[in-house]
Amino acid sequence: MERNWQKKDLRYYIDTNLENASVSNGIFMAIVEGETETLLKYEYQNIEDIGQHIFRLIEQNVKQEYMISSTLHQIAHDFYSSGKEFAMPIIKRDDELVELSGIALFKGSKMVSTLPAKDSFYVKIVRDTFKVSLYETVLENEDVPSEILQKPANKITVAFDAIQSKREMMLVDADTPTFDLNIKIKSRVLEVYPDINQGDPKSVAALEKAIEKKLSKEIRRVIAHSQEVESDIFGFGEKYRSEVRHSKLTKDKWQKIYKDMKVNVHVDFTILRDGVFE
Repeated sequence: MERNWQKKDLRYYIDTNLENASVSNGIFMAIVEGETETLLKYEYQNIEDIGQHIFRLIEQNVKQEYMISSTLHQIAHDFYSSGKEFAMPIIKRDDELVELSGIALFKGSKMVSTLPAKDSFYVKIVRDTFKVSLYETVLENEDVPSEILQKPANKITVAFDAIQSKREMMLVDADTPTFDLNIKIKSRVLEVYPDINQGDPKSVAALEKAIEKKLSKEIRRVIAHSQEVESDIFGFGEKYRSEVRHSKLTKDKWQKIYKDMKVNVHVDFTILRDGVFE
């Protein structure tokens, strides 16, 4: 679908595909940045079947947890949920290259905003759990005690993989409403630049706290952005509906509540002992 696809309501595309027995519920739905016809009809030098190429591109990125999943089944579930909106990957053609350039956020049938592809990590870690993947982040020097670094630096690059995460979403105040979002992450750290003393428990603990602070900040940013555009892609509304009896929650009602919702983000990051510092 093109980013300016609204010649037909999204419900049309969802219902039409759901009713078509020849269409699998496992197909991926996505937004095209630019003209869909241009992307599909372009004669690529190294791509024989652009449809299969796009499917494999999304499938591979979903399996490696670099991108959120957007199957027809998942999109239909979120579309018809009173307490959740949906999000889709954005596809972009850059000359001979087809890439996933971002995430489209929806409010009902309308695309209301986008996030860069790198934010898929934060979106997924709030919506779901991680079991694999690779992630790199940059810490500010004020977040990391200078004494643990081998040499001074304004920014510290950290790469980690083998990410295992669990998240717990709790409604602590139904009136505001207010949620506690507790995320526990265990991971190997592949690289820290500049290096730190891996044999010093205090240095490792300081690095863990710095990563926790960074991840909490980024998660709050992404949630706040979704609130600004009234697109609850995380399912806080579903949690609210399940906890608050007789809420009679509708999509319109939750959209109004969602923008003023409060979330207390708590990240607990643990570096696995078999991590390697380079």
